[in-house]
Amino acid sequence: MLTELLIIETIQIVNEVANWQDAIHIAAAPLLQQNKIEKRYIQAMIQSIEQHGPYVVLTPKVAIPHARPSEGVNELSMSLLNLQNPVQFGPDKPVFLIIILAATDHTTHLQALVDLTQVLQEPSQIDEIIGCQHPDCIVEKIKQYATKER
Repeated sequence: MLTELLIIETIQIVNEVANWQDAIHIAAAPLLQQNKIEKRYIQAMIQSIEQHGPYVVLTPKVAIPHARPSEGVNELSMSLLNLQNPVQFGPDKPVFLIIILAATDHTTHLQALVDLTQVLQEPSQIDEIIGCQHPDCIVEKIKQYATKER
């Protein structure tokens, strides 16, 4: 399922951003353009982090911002922003990969999360994705890691 959600059209590579809020805006832009989320979903993700801290940094170098389905999700979707220079989500929380998760309920996205766990479980795999210079490379790495024998 992950390879159906993270496709070339939802993956971006940027050199750097001004702050983590900008990173979330940029990362979510493809989903907003495709009408898979509403603008208020972006604001809900930012408000959630402001309120609860950088809990979205689930593993070193990776943040998975999300909010409640009722806060503006139109369709299950994901997008990925690869930063060549990290953005700080908090003290000692440098992030290179921002993966936006837009779930429509509490269950339909679970297989994508299982696949994503497979991709993010090895620090070397995260570093290889960060090292990609083109979205095609990221798509191939995700396909390779998500379908590895479990």
